[in-house]
Amino acid sequence: MKNLINNWHNISVFLAGAFALVAILVPMDVVTKLLLAANALLFLHFFEEFGWPGGFPLVGMKVLMGSSEPDSSKWGVNNLSSMFGNWGFLLLVYILPLFLPGVRFMTIAAFMFLFAEVLMHFVIFPIRLKACYNPGLITTIGLGIIACCYFFGGVFDASQYVWYDWVIAVVWFAVVFFFSFRSPLYWKLGRKPGYPLTRQSAFGPMGD
Repeated sequence: MKNLINNWHNISVFLAGAFALVAILVPMDVVTKLLLAANALLFLHFFEEFGWPGGFPLVGMKVLMGSSEPDSSKWGVNNLSSMFGNWGFLLLVYILPLFLPGVRFMTIAAFMFLFAEVLMHFVIFPIRLKACYNPGLITTIGLGIIACCYFFGGVFDASQYVWYDWVIAVVWFAVVFFFSFRSPLYWKLGRKPGYPLTRQSAFGPMGD
């Protein structure tokens, strides 16, 4: 089990392929296809951030946590907490709407957060890091922008939503984000031994 958890980002590649095949081969409405495509995108995104080239944990510590600690063993982050956070967030924000298509705010939340990912990787991280590339940029730019533009510019019908759908959507993904990446459970999992980040995962091309 530890071996599987320590390779969660590599397993994500196969899960991305599975979601992409379903989106391509199974007849369904366009919004469902876009949600499946978003899932495939995010699984690939996890691999770029933690697998190859890796290095997102370092970015997260510098930009999101404001820490300059060079020793990754002191970050309180490991493969167990990373898998819990990323897969858990994806399950609640991107997979759950596939089974609850009538819950409007969930669909909005999924694409709003995809837009937030584009903003973070394309604007905020490059400015804060003073670097052209950050782990996750390629998958975000290559696929995230396309999915967001296609949803909001092509298939989104504002008349189907009311103002509180947007409010609930923001609250929903904020609560899920906190639970997945900032909750006591996340940090507790990050302290468990046996799930260390590799140097590739932790630092990627940005390591010394």
